[in-house]
Amino acid sequence: MSAAVVRSRIARLVLAESPSPVSVGDISLQPHQISAATRLRAALERFNGALLCDDVGMGKTYVATAVAQQYARCLVVSPAALVSMWRDALTATRTVADIVTFEGLSRADGDDFRGRHTNAPAPTRYDLVVVDEAHHARNPATNRYFALASLTRGARVLLLSATPIHNRRADLVALLSLFLGSRARSMTSAELGFCIVRREHAQLAGTLMIPAVALAKHHQLSDATRVVDELMNLPPPLPVRDGGLGGVLIGRGLVHQWASSEAALREAVGRRIARATALCASLEAGTYPTARELETWTYDDGALQLGFPELLSAPVLGHAELLDAVRKHLKALQEFRVRFSSASALDADRAGIMANIRSFHAGAKIVAFAQYSETVSMLFRRLAPAGRAAMLTSHGARVAGGALTRHEAIGRFAPLASHFPPPGPAEAIDLLLTTDLLSEGVNLQDAEVVVHLDIPWTLARMEQRVGRVARMGSRHGRVHVHVLHPPRSAAVGLGNEMIVQRKWTIARSSVGTSAPNPLSEPIHAENVIAARNRSSLANASVSDALAESIPVKTECLRSILQRWATCDDVDGDELIVATVRSTQSGFVAGVLLDDGPHLLVGLEHEVSTELDDQIAACLSASSDEIPTDAADSERALRELQSWCVRESASRAAGIGASSTVRRPQITSRIDLAIQSAPPHLRSSRSVTAARARHVATTQQCAAIELELDSLARSDLPADEWLDAVAALESSSSEPRQTNRSTGTVGIQALLLTRAP
Repeated sequence: MSAAVVRSRIARLVLAESPSPVSVGDISLQPHQISAATRLRAALERFNGALLCDDVGMGKTYVATAVAQQYARCLVVSPAALVSMWRDALTATRTVADIVTFEGLSRADGDDFRGRHTNAPAPTRYDLVVVDEAHHARNPATNRYFALASLTRGARVLLLSATPIHNRRADLVALLSLFLGSRARSMTSAELGFCIVRREHAQLAGTLMIPAVALAKHHQLSDATRVVDELMNLPPPLPVRDGGLGGVLIGRGLVHQWASSEAALREAVGRRIARATALCASLEAGTYPTARELETWTYDDGALQLGFPELLSAPVLGHAELLDAVRKHLKALQEFRVRFSSASALDADRAGIMANIRSFHAGAKIVAFAQYSETVSMLFRRLAPAGRAAMLTSHGARVAGGALTRHEAIGRFAPLASHFPPPGPAEAIDLLLTTDLLSEGVNLQDAEVVVHLDIPWTLARMEQRVGRVARMGSRHGRVHVHVLHPPRSAAVGLGNEMIVQRKWTIARSSVGTSAPNPLSEPIHAENVIAARNRSSLANASVSDALAESIPVKTECLRSILQRWATCDDVDGDELIVATVRSTQSGFVAGVLLDDGPHLLVGLEHEVSTELDDQIAACLSASSDEIPTDAADSERALRELQSWCVRESASRAAGIGASSTVRRPQITSRIDLAIQSAPPHLRSSRSVTAARARHVATTQQCAAIELELDSLARSDLPADEWLDAVAALESSSSEPRQTNRSTGTVGIQALLLTRAP
């Protein structure tokens, strides 16, 4: 058989690009969305879940609805701000799904999700749970993570996030654990590449109408070093009785707000003074409040209203030292506020920079993001007189003429993207000042300029901001980005730019990012872009490909295989073999097992499924065909058959290429339960034990693993304990074995490579 035909069969088997609908409801899908839906369905079948982390603006919502339509009971979990967007998407695609919010999960009572362990009714069991902006659930220690893990129990899980990693690689592990459990810590690169789908804008250049993002232009503010010195040297605050932050952390927090604006710092200092005043009142009354009790004091518009400390807080003895400490902290804050009250130069600088940006991009729509609403309000007051400006925060929207709804503000600013009637000249908005409330899930493609008014703690937030504008459907060829850097003393004191760059490096190496670090100098950023262009996935060298993240490597491998899949396959299911000249002897093979297709490569008589080896082998197997040696073919087939036998045996024993963390105490206790059973009960107990062992040794989601950990420590009698473990089997979502028509299970195609 010719090498071209063998390569084509391997490619078609591994890519498994089965036909998919080109539309969902009233929405026509783009080719990259159709491909993503196909790949995600396969991952959901094989691993019970998948992560779609395409670059921002590539239409992940409609991909999710295309996948959801094959499931009867679907749930969407999203930030509250995106509920209306999801309702519109579900209506447009005629998809039926319930919706809950992260905020609701955070407030929920844990017992609401425990179902069978309480008298409460069991929660609804879903076939598919779609988690939008999934990075909101990256911390397993939170209530929302526990609630989400309980909701996803027994369901397949589709995670959506362009920025799954915000701080560390553990963010990604926590998300994947929702459906993989502890197996998420030991996944092979090939498995991760299968269940994580990520494409970057550059990879779809020419086929996807998304504007290019220009190199960021940097603006440096003037400095006032005394501000940072005073804030970092404040006397330590008195913590509330059940714990609190130290003085250094309070100082860093205040410096971070000053780095956003003087207005934000004034408000923060006012709140700190109010808190200290409330603590003084409580301690003077001989009581020491908890954080919850302290909430009975209210602070708004600079006014503090005290509660009755004698009634609201527990008494405390020996509080003189505590009172002295809080008075010192309060006095220092009050003195700082007096000295700082006349400072206004930096906010004037910020407003001046924004005015210059508006002038430079005359006629363009500009969206400017800040972390703090006080920064937005301050700039709005200064820039509104120029006209056509609006502010939007969690408190609502406002233009020079007064308040308006969030929907109206977005509609006037981005009428095309939000399908809003074109506003008249007097109502049009060209500058939208907003908090990060709008940094996720909102379409603002009418704009072509993004301004970072401050620098958040993660680059992911900055990517999300730009992603509101650089999206499919934009009519602009390029998006311009401006960054306002904080005063140098604040940047040094916080070190936030170094933190952001470190987190960018972690994200790029783990899942990839298409944008250069926006905090880098322009020359460095240009070098990054040039390097990525040189290593285009269609023509990647081995060294270029292996230096990238797993999702980028996966797309590199797929691009090679797509070039292979250009030749029609021969009829029949018989094994086909060919040989090509290469720098290294080995093979590339397409193998079909019960759980789906596998790409196996042989290097130095070792069979591998690692991405690095697959890329290297496939790149070297794209050369000229030479005659096949029967001995080479037989040797390769023996190695492949041996691998298939071992893999099948491992899977039967619950040990795959990657597997869950072993639970020796569970399996040992199962063995002990059988050994200790009376002879007449041993047979029936063995049946239950077999089910319990299956639960303990196969992939389980985070919720079931949590119950297993609890059962491992329980003192239930043997029969009850075995029944409890075995009962988890019925609520797990075990990967289904798919009936495939692509051929008989086994080796489908073998391409040998021979060195001179």
